[in-house]
Amino acid sequence: MSRECESSEHWGSRFGFIMAAAGSAVGLGNVWKFPYITGMNGGGAFVLVYIFCILLVGLPCMVGELALGRASRCDAVGALKNLAPKKSIFPGILGGYGLGLGTMLLMNGSVGLGVMVLILSVLILLFRWGFLGFSNVFVAGAILSYYSIIGGWIIYYTFLAFSNGLAFKETSAAAAVFGKVASSFSLSAGTGALFLVACCAVCWFGVKKGIEGVSKLVMPVMLLIILVLVIRALTLPGAMKGLDFYLMPRFANLSAKGALEALGHAFYSLSLGMAILIVYGSYLPKNRDIVKSACYVAVLDTLIALLAGLAIFPAVFAMGMKPDAGPGLIFNILPVTFNAIPGNLGWLWSGLFFVLMFIAAFTSGISLLETVAASFIRQAHMGRRASVLLSTVLVGVLMTFISAGIVSWENFPLLKKELTVLFGSVKDSLFDEVDFYCSSWILPLNGLVVSIFAGWCFGVKNVSREVYRGTKLEHLELAAKKHRMFLRAPMISWSFFIRYIAPLMILLILCHGAGLFGKVFG
Repeated sequence: MSRECESSEHWGSRFGFIMAAAGSAVGLGNVWKFPYITGMNGGGAFVLVYIFCILLVGLPCMVGELALGRASRCDAVGALKNLAPKKSIFPGILGGYGLGLGTMLLMNGSVGLGVMVLILSVLILLFRWGFLGFSNVFVAGAILSYYSIIGGWIIYYTFLAFSNGLAFKETSAAAAVFGKVASSFSLSAGTGALFLVACCAVCWFGVKKGIEGVSKLVMPVMLLIILVLVIRALTLPGAMKGLDFYLMPRFANLSAKGALEALGHAFYSLSLGMAILIVYGSYLPKNRDIVKSACYVAVLDTLIALLAGLAIFPAVFAMGMKPDAGPGLIFNILPVTFNAIPGNLGWLWSGLFFVLMFIAAFTSGISLLETVAASFIRQAHMGRRASVLLSTVLVGVLMTFISAGIVSWENFPLLKKELTVLFGSVKDSLFDEVDFYCSSWILPLNGLVVSIFAGWCFGVKNVSREVYRGTKLEHLELAAKKHRMFLRAPMISWSFFIRYIAPLMILLILCHGAGLFGKVFG
């Protein structure tokens, strides 16, 4: 292992690491996306499938990423590059397949897409695991660029809520305000920059004083706020209808598309495929139990997602609203819902909810920025503060660019034309386009690469060494006959999931994102 990957920074306590890692996982996906996609996919059955996917895919991949991070003491680029076997053939296979695919695309007239696939394939063949690790870092920065815009909107809505500016009686009025916010370049870029600067300020002070210190403070506050909202929602007349919708599994209401969406969200909500857990794992001391820590994080992440639903659906049903409003549930439906709650305290319930949203976005934003900065620290040998500042500037430039294309392509007609030629079609806006390719393509591909690397390249034996390090089983003789099966059985189970189940399910996510199931089944 290269010396430059040895980190002098470590988590100060297990509690601090769990709060920071859970904060990275608990984001807008839990508090915003999970409730609205649950509402769109029939409620309780979707929740059950989501929990099942967390156990089958999320937890094994999380253990793998944490183990790679602690074993390498490095960022994603260094981890994959330094831990890879000298004779690893996977990058060659992937690059060779890409060359063949790119050539076929060119022969079929898809010139733009074919050239892009060929360029990426050559980069994989030249830089091998290092380039595949860079893909994890790149997507973290790209996601943070548009994530900051949403974080900025939440800051603005928090101000509006506590100043009684969200006292809407009709969803049309709420939608009109949100439309103005989203279409305002100055507001989106300005509040997005404010959100990004706040993340920068935390990472500036390092792991213990910055990330861990803030996470230990705000995560308990998040739990307290969400419990208050849950209690208030459950005490509303008619709340039991929402509870029945949310918790009673009705599989007739869940389509195959909904099940695949649950699978994709389980992967996204744990921050897999973004190198966050590799970086956070690299800060783990050798005496920390990886499996136990991963279980705590997964349970806390899932718990907050479930509590968010408990805070939303009973209130939505009690106030006579519809649960299947999609992405507009948070900005268009909930302000009206909270305002309709008896007692004239709609401003308080809306304000608490958007504070909750801000904490979720903020802790995830910190982890995304730290992931990018860690690569500059370890690959470019830069100091922490210079790395954090450079990362903030680069992400900020991309964020400003995307802010000009949130609702349409009006400001980027030439870019839209070129992307249409390249991919055949584009989404409704630049914002949607970036989100689609990051979430539906790059993120699952990164997860597929990391699961294959952990299960097949770095290997079960090496992962086992990291998993048992810091536990009571570490000092047992692995070759001793009486302990052999006792120690091997859990890792055999893990290897089965990380080698076969996780890659298969990630491939299903990719096929769903590509629309293949719709084409096959009509």
